[in-house]
Amino acid sequence: MFKIKNILTIFLVIIFLNNCGYTPRYAINKNLSFTIDVIELTGDREFNNFLKSKLERYKNKKDINKKNYELNLTTKFNKNIKSKDSTGLAKTYDLEITVDAIIKSDSIKAKKIVFKESFSMNKLEDAFEEKNYVKTVKENFSDIILDRILFYLYKL
Repeated sequence: MFKIKNILTIFLVIIFLNNCGYTPRYAINKNLSFTIDVIELTGDREFNNFLKSKLERYKNKKDINKKNYELNLTTKFNKNIKSKDSTGLAKTYDLEITVDAIIKSDSIKAKKIVFKESFSMNKLEDAFEEKNYVKTVKENFSDIILDRILFYLYKL
């Protein structure tokens, strides 16, 4: 009886997920009409590694039918103290990433676009946990910036 309930539950979940319009996040990006080459990537090394690994799936495959965009990216990450407690120690931080992108293509002149994201965080007691949290925020920033870059290129 227990096996039948498990099988029925799994079957129903598969049916509902199949029919609800769910698609994986980057499944629709397979049909993009452009490719991306990152010519230069300077600035915050950790953020750049996250962004570079995500941009690899849009790498130039020399398809004649697709537009090829070349990107020069300069990133700048700031962790500023937003407020302090009564003893003068940092209480909250403002994390900010700025990406200056120069987009080049055969069909358009070079364009400079600035993408900026910020996030406020409270100071954590453990320095190791805070460092890992900032790393996670940087990875989330790379997802957001990548989505904004792709959206901008899609509009061109």
